[in-house]
Amino acid sequence: MAAGPAVIEVERKFTYSSGVESVLLALGAKLQGRRLFRDTYYDTVDLRLTLHDYWLRDRQGSWELKLPFSSHRSSSPVTQYQEVTREEEIIAALGKMLGCTPLSEGMEPLVTELGLQAFASYITERRSYVVSREGLHVDLDEADFGFAVGEVEKVVAMAEEIPEALERINNFCVQLGVTGVEKIPGKIRSYLRLYQPEHYQKLKEAHVF
Repeated sequence: MAAGPAVIEVERKFTYSSGVESVLLALGAKLQGRRLFRDTYYDTVDLRLTLHDYWLRDRQGSWELKLPFSSHRSSSPVTQYQEVTREEEIIAALGKMLGCTPLSEGMEPLVTELGLQAFASYITERRSYVVSREGLHVDLDEADFGFAVGEVEKVVAMAEEIPEALERINNFCVQLGVTGVEKIPGKIRSYLRLYQPEHYQKLKEAHVF
């Protein structure tokens, strides 16, 4: 996603089989493209960001901060996060979260200034589809640590748009054959469970997961 004003990401993750792309095409989805990228996640030594459900990610030079849209955590399969992609807004949000006033004007210097450390890094192969009539995006991801997950997403600008986004996502998931009500783990959660079990357990105890 290009850097721009903060938006609200409403998404539902799902597991998929080899026939999912045929179903997507039958439902009117169009393949936008395929790409390969590396995600690297950062936190403080004492995990203050992720313990508050703040996710700072560098995707090959494009930075993003995801933070919870509300303090209420639900067992719903649909998640809602605010996405911040402008570096100056990321820096301000991190400063507010950590109770400091960063002096850095860029993300790389900020990582050094705040003593942030990478705690996860992996490569994803992504196939992206767009469902124009519903205003939805669908991504099919395969990570290099053996985990695959799909997600149906709608990005909105205001909280008032969330109920319609939820309805569109859930209705499309029914057509796609995704009917379970359990929350499907994403790539970063699965990575931490496999490779950073102590970090993962702390997040479970903090009810982030």
